[in-house]
Amino acid sequence: MCGALSGVASTTATADEQQTSVPELLERLERLEAQLQALRMSTLAERRFELDGESYPYHVARGNRTWDNERAVEIPVVWRELQRHGGEGVLEVGNVLGHYFDTSHPVLDRYEQHATVTWNEDVVGFDPPFAPRLVLSISTLEHVGHSERPRDPAKFREAVDAVAGWLAPGGRLLFTVPLGYNPAVREYLDAPHPARTSVRCMRRTTLDNLWVQAEYAQVRDFRYGSPFPCANAIAIVEVASAHLPAAPPAVEGA
Repeated sequence: MCGALSGVASTTATADEQQTSVPELLERLERLEAQLQALRMSTLAERRFELDGESYPYHVARGNRTWDNERAVEIPVVWRELQRHGGEGVLEVGNVLGHYFDTSHPVLDRYEQHATVTWNEDVVGFDPPFAPRLVLSISTLEHVGHSERPRDPAKFREAVDAVAGWLAPGGRLLFTVPLGYNPAVREYLDAPHPARTSVRCMRRTTLDNLWVQAEYAQVRDFRYGSPFPCANAIAIVEVASAHLPAAPPAVEGA
């Protein structure tokens, strides 16, 4: 009898210990995950990547986990382009840069309600109040037509053409897109486009989010989300204005 009671007490104590240890175990796991994240962030922040022989720092931020996805390389490339150009005549499609930097250019974003968003309208059919000299877009255009219901595969190309039509003479569109996410992106990149002036690609090489430049043919068939999270390759695309710069005024007597 005593032995039986002792066994019951022992079993109860063990159950109680297990119950109290579960929260403790979860807390330990959370601490370990936070430490691992901090280590990965600090390590990546010390690294750099190259694009066309130019060196860039990885963009490391907790917001949208840039340290673990394609934002780490997209943001530095687009941000440097903005700094080179200056803020005059710039328009951004998709509210991205304003989450990480102090920006002043207008932003078109169909859905996001944010202090840095100027217009909540569909990019297709939008008519900006000025002709931008530079339009920037970070991993936004691939959602046009693809993340909508019902899907409209033709709308991605319509969006690119619409934005190119906004540009002032001599203006440029610079946008980044993940490969393997929207089939319409590959169709667009595979086909000739007279206004498209360059396609540069980057591919992810490691779990800790290191990237290298690659040829489009090398990454054309990369899958989104495999083997690494999110994009495993991106394209950085430039499109020129369809409008020719105005001819200089004629000089009398010339």
